[in-house]
Amino acid sequence: MLSFLRTIAPLAAACLALSILANAQTPPYDMQVSMKKGYGTTPTGLKPIYPAGYDCSPITSPYATWIDVDGTRRDEIHTGVDAGQLGDWILAPAGGTVRAVWKADWKWGREGALLIKHDRGDVNLSNGPKYYYSEFDHLDFDEIEHFKVGQRVERGERLARVTRPGGNESYLPEVHWEVWEVDNDKIAWRTNRYGAADWWNETAALIDPLYMLGLNDPPGDGESVKIAPFIKSKDYSGFRGFTYILQCAPK
Repeated sequence: MLSFLRTIAPLAAACLALSILANAQTPPYDMQVSMKKGYGTTPTGLKPIYPAGYDCSPITSPYATWIDVDGTRRDEIHTGVDAGQLGDWILAPAGGTVRAVWKADWKWGREGALLIKHDRGDVNLSNGPKYYYSEFDHLDFDEIEHFKVGQRVERGERLARVTRPGGNESYLPEVHWEVWEVDNDKIAWRTNRYGAADWWNETAALIDPLYMLGLNDPPGDGESVKIAPFIKSKDYSGFRGFTYILQCAPK
């Protein structure tokens, strides 16, 4: 929903082609996995499997669904995943650099938004897209305004806490997380229908964040993604893809 306008014209034809590719059972790079990516907000069937022995704050609304976290029907198809409970820390899913920090508005009120760029080295992939963008919405701008464009963040670093869309008490708490494949790092800024800033990159293509969460241990059934929590003492130098964006506590 948040970035629906980025996924339509002038890229409608490109998105259609990419949606067809999304149904292929093997990506053209790096490793053989059966997961679908969900180009063009196409449902992937991917579902999270949380690790035994941990309590993880859950994903509350999946990618490419029409059902919102509160059970109501959305106005537009979901362009990311929603997750978290009020006050949960949001963690960087991989190393990267801050690409943008701004005040967004997607009809719920002004809120903080954070865009992080990950390159192939950050996610331990040898080829494929040059970059991946992680966008986090529904943040408290006061918690993220200290981030500077170009600043390095590390996997597992605390970014902000889960709050409510637009800081509005009438909405349930959540963080909205989008993941984009990007071939160049050129973004332009424009004003959305709610009078707030919104970025644009002509090469960016939305994918299901669960795809990146499943790369290190691809699901045998092509759907059951084993969520990997971030553990401070663990060596991630060879870890492929993303770790979970919320904290998981040992039981």
